[in-house]
Amino acid sequence: MTRVLEIMDDALKLPRTDRGYLAQKIIESLDQKSEISEAEKELLQRRSRELRDGTVKGLSLEGLKTKVEELLND
Repeated sequence: MTRVLEIMDDALKLPRTDRGYLAQKIIESLDQKSEISEAEKELLQRRSRELRDGTVKGLSLEGLKTKVEELLND
Protein backbone atom coordinates (compact mmCIF):
# COMPACT_ATOMS: atom_id res chain seq x y z
CA MET A 1 0.00 0.00 0.00
CA THR A 2 2.91 2.36 0.69
CA ARG A 3 3.97 2.23 -2.97
CA VAL A 4 0.43 3.06 -4.07
CA LEU A 5 0.39 6.09 -1.77
CA GLU A 6 3.75 7.23 -3.15
CA ILE A 7 2.48 6.91 -6.72
CA MET A 8 -0.73 8.73 -5.82
CA ASP A 9 1.22 11.53 -4.15
CA ASP A 10 3.39 11.91 -7.26
CA ALA A 11 0.36 11.79 -9.55
CA LEU A 12 -1.40 14.53 -7.59
CA LYS A 13 1.58 16.81 -8.22
CA LEU A 14 1.12 16.54 -12.00
CA PRO A 15 -0.52 19.35 -13.98
CA ARG A 16 -4.30 19.08 -14.34
CA THR A 17 -4.22 17.85 -17.93
CA ASP A 18 -1.71 15.13 -17.08
CA ARG A 19 -3.81 14.02 -14.09
CA GLY A 20 -6.88 13.86 -16.34
CA TYR A 21 -5.00 11.77 -18.90
CA LEU A 22 -3.71 9.45 -16.18
CA ALA A 23 -7.18 9.10 -14.67
CA GLN A 24 -8.65 8.25 -18.07
CA LYS A 25 -5.98 5.60 -18.68
CA ILE A 26 -6.63 4.07 -15.26
CA ILE A 27 -10.36 4.01 -15.98
CA GLU A 28 -9.70 2.37 -19.35
CA SER A 29 -7.53 -0.27 -17.69
CA LEU A 30 -10.35 -1.07 -15.28
CA ASP A 31 -12.77 -1.38 -18.18
CA GLN A 32 -10.60 -3.97 -19.91
CA LYS A 33 -11.22 -6.42 -17.08
CA SER A 34 -14.98 -5.73 -17.02
CA GLU A 35 -14.85 -5.67 -13.23
CA ILE A 36 -16.98 -2.54 -12.97
CA SER A 37 -20.57 -2.00 -13.90
CA GLU A 38 -21.73 0.32 -16.66
CA ALA A 39 -23.04 2.73 -14.01
CA GLU A 40 -19.63 2.80 -12.30
CA LYS A 41 -17.90 3.32 -15.64
CA GLU A 42 -20.21 6.23 -16.49
CA LEU A 43 -19.63 7.76 -13.06
CA LEU A 44 -15.85 7.48 -13.42
CA GLN A 45 -15.94 8.98 -16.90
CA ARG A 46 -18.17 11.84 -15.75
CA ARG A 47 -15.94 12.60 -12.75
CA SER A 48 -12.84 12.47 -14.94
CA ARG A 49 -14.48 14.88 -17.39
CA GLU A 50 -15.48 17.22 -14.55
CA LEU A 51 -11.90 17.32 -13.28
CA ARG A 52 -10.53 18.01 -16.75
CA ASP A 53 -12.98 20.79 -17.57
CA GLY A 54 -12.75 22.41 -14.14
CA THR A 55 -16.36 21.78 -13.11
CA VAL A 56 -15.01 20.32 -9.88
CA LYS A 57 -11.72 20.87 -8.11
CA GLY A 58 -9.48 17.98 -7.16
CA LEU A 59 -8.34 17.43 -3.61
CA SER A 60 -4.69 16.93 -2.72
CA LEU A 61 -3.65 13.99 -0.58
CA GLU A 62 -2.89 16.39 2.25
CA GLY A 63 -6.32 17.99 1.87
CA LEU A 64 -7.93 14.56 1.95
CA LYS A 65 -6.01 13.58 5.06
CA THR A 66 -7.09 16.82 6.77
CA LYS A 67 -10.75 16.22 5.90
CA VAL A 68 -10.61 12.61 7.13
CA GLU A 69 -8.96 13.71 10.37
CA GLU A 70 -11.63 16.38 10.87
CA LEU A 71 -14.41 13.83 10.31
CA LEU A 72 -12.83 11.33 12.67
CA ASN A 73 -12.37 13.97 15.38
CA ASP A 74 -15.99 15.16 15.26
